[in-house]
Parts: sequence; C-alpha cells; structure tokens
Amino acid sequence: MSALKAGVLAVVVIVVATYFGFTKANPFANPFELEAVVRDAQNLQVRAPVRIAGVEVGKVTKVEAAHDGESAARVTMELRDDALPIHEDATLEIRSRILLEGNFFVDIKPGTPGTADYESGDTVPITRTSNSVTLPDILAVLQSDVRTDLQTLLREYGTEALSKGGAEAL
Repeated sequence: MSALKAGVLAVVVIVVATYFGFTKANPFANPFELEAVVRDAQNLQVRAPVRIAGVEVGKVTKVEAAHDGESAARVTMELRDDALPIHEDATLEIRSRILLEGNFFVDIKPGTPGTADYESGDTVPITRTSNSVTLPDILAVLQSDVRTDLQTLLREYGTEALSKGGAEAL
C-alpha cells in the first residue's frame, strides 16, 4: 500500500471516528421507536427525556406537525430496551419538568400486561395522549372579565349564603 493511500485511509477513519464520537450515534443499534400524536407539543424539544415512573428510559428524536394547518404534533421517541414492553392501552402525557414552566418531558404509563404490545414504529393515537395544564393556561383563563365575575360570585356567596345560614340560605 502506498503512503498516499494509507494517509487517505487514516484521514477517513479519523473523520468517521470523530463524527461518531461527537454525535454519540451508534450505526449498529436498532432502537425501539415509538410515535405519538398529541394535541399540543407545548415546546417539547428534540432530546427531551422520556420517562416511565420517573425513570428516564429514552429521548425524543423528532417533533413535527401532524397535518398541515392543525395544531396537533407527531412526536417520535427512541426508547431503551428496559422501557419495554409498551402496551396498546398505554397513555402518554407531556409534562413540565419544573413547577414554573421550563423544559418538558414525555411521561409514559406503559399500560396493562394483558393487552397487546406496540411494535417498533407504531403510533400512539391522539386519544391516548394528553397535556398537562401549565401556569400560562391558568392565567389565560382568568382574563379581566372572568376575574370580575369570579370576584362577584365569591363576594355574593360569602355575604349572602354563608352569613345567612350556609346551605339552608341557598
């Protein structure tokens, strides 16, 4: 082998090893892939953790719009072998990692053992997914007119119902 061929081969091997070293990609792995359709991805990011009972068992690999013009999203997850089996009655919820917003993760409840299992590449339907209620959702409901109505209700309830005998007054 000539010195030129050996040099080119060495550069190619170094480039490939460096690529796999930095991306941590394993070209020989065949991970379990599960997709889910959710109503709202809630700023779920690629590489967000996937958890079962609080234990991290995978990561989100892709988040994309489910259909053009709809707010639904298709979330693709890569799960480790210790997360399996995921049963067909499993539920998924997108939850926030900290109380006052921030990063989100996918929480999976794997379902009951008596049902069939999902295969790699299957999709969890939108009816088996949900989103947690976030602080901005709560604050958005309490707009000025709603807050005023709630204040009026509580004032009237306190002065009329509770001061005149409670349930008997109602």
